[in-house]
Amino acid sequence: MFTLRMDLNIAILAMVDNSNATMQVMHVPITTAATLINNQSSKFHWSESDQDILLGSFFYGYCSTQILGGYLSSKIGPKIILGVGIMINSFLSLVTPLAALKSYYLIVVIRVLQGLAQGLAQPCMHTMWSKWAPDSEKSWLMTITYSGCQVGTVIATWATGYIADSAVLDGWPLVFYVFGGCGMIWSFGWLLLVHDTPGKHPRISQKELEYITSNILIPGSHISVKPRLCKILRTPALMAIVAAHFANDWGCFALTVCLPSYLHRVLNYHIRQNGFLSSLPFIVLVVTNPLSGYLADMLRGRNILSTKNTRKLVNSIGLFIPSALMFSVCYVDSDRNLIVALLTMAVGFSGFTMAGYSVNHLDIAPTFAGVLYGLTNTIGTTTGFIGPAILASLTGEVNNKHHWIIFFYITSGIFFFGGLVFLLLAEGEPQNWGDFQRSRSVSYNSNYSKEVEHIQPPKVDISSDDDFLVPPQNVHSDNSIQSPETSEDLENSELEALIDHRRQRRTENVKSFLHMMYSF
Repeated sequence: MFTLRMDLNIAILAMVDNSNATMQVMHVPITTAATLINNQSSKFHWSESDQDILLGSFFYGYCSTQILGGYLSSKIGPKIILGVGIMINSFLSLVTPLAALKSYYLIVVIRVLQGLAQGLAQPCMHTMWSKWAPDSEKSWLMTITYSGCQVGTVIATWATGYIADSAVLDGWPLVFYVFGGCGMIWSFGWLLLVHDTPGKHPRISQKELEYITSNILIPGSHISVKPRLCKILRTPALMAIVAAHFANDWGCFALTVCLPSYLHRVLNYHIRQNGFLSSLPFIVLVVTNPLSGYLADMLRGRNILSTKNTRKLVNSIGLFIPSALMFSVCYVDSDRNLIVALLTMAVGFSGFTMAGYSVNHLDIAPTFAGVLYGLTNTIGTTTGFIGPAILASLTGEVNNKHHWIIFFYITSGIFFFGGLVFLLLAEGEPQNWGDFQRSRSVSYNSNYSKEVEHIQPPKVDISSDDDFLVPPQNVHSDNSIQSPETSEDLENSELEALIDHRRQRRTENVKSFLHMMYSF
């Protein structure tokens, strides 16, 4: 997905003619917009603003189908939606060179359609992991999966510079043929080999199947949960995810789109150097993404921190440190190597957010993880066109360092604000609208163990706000709760009522700033 998304960001430097300064200064309006320099050279007279519009057009489509993708993946299954989405994306990549030669507006349409297809596919992984990931391993597995975003970015930005600079097929068209062809091959492999749930997989071992199904938060197949949208949107825990998601996507998407231009036009790096340097931040992300997942699961598994505090810790690392580094870039004068190092570390440290806000969807609403991710990602990915639009208004056709400093100040502030909101409002347990149903016998993690230790016996008035005093008799030394069929002292419905009562107290709406601070 990310090679198909990122290839144009570097290839456009080889597609556009920068030798004719008069054309750029006059900002000649492009009617056919595929105005070739001559019949033998596939170079285009696209102005700076035309390039910004083209680079941002992908995200207009991408942010439009996120919620639909989450909904369809839960109804039809993530396998089909993801596989078909990338297949369509790959086909559109193969026809991109032809579209560019025909019309500027046609290639813009192609990029919007690619965004629509990837918007359907992106939330599918949250739906997939909600059915495959054991609770104690979900941070680790999710961050490994999403490190593929960075691997794809590294491959696209590094390899594209070399391919576009070659003489084969005039350079830049080969970029789209290579990545489009690889995407078509991958999508067929995915559709043939992958299955939506462990129970449907024909080659899974019985041991692995039993392990997954006995340790997973199963979306409530036996309960009817239809939460009202207004209730979901009012939840402080969701606001926390939205703020962090927007901040992280601003840093990643805006810089992903704009960084090659900054390296090329302000720091004067050659296209081959540009491709390598543009990939450096994402090489660091390949390491920090899985590292954050391992750290989060270790802190939770060893009872060092609760799920909520673990998410807050790793998310703070992923947003506050990049904020400080981005702020520092504004005070570096002319050392371009130091600037590249600071930008690399800023984007690299943001990878810790993968075990923060990103996995938090599965914490607060495992039943609706795909749809919820689609909702927050819709808001987050608007940064893919908002960022370039703001940068274009700041730089215009001049594109000097002083205008970029303003953009770095804005990015630093957004990182800080997103980290602060998540630190204040994030939660680590299912909300009362995001209910789930565990399998028949399930080991409680540290958070639920502490909660169960204070549950009263079944005969209790749950309208009281008193804390639960003594543990139920069916909590054994192995911290597991037996199924309702073998429990004699505590009815399952009463236990659910007690837990729901506690959960409601923790997740009631914030009535004022003082109430929010007291809850925190």
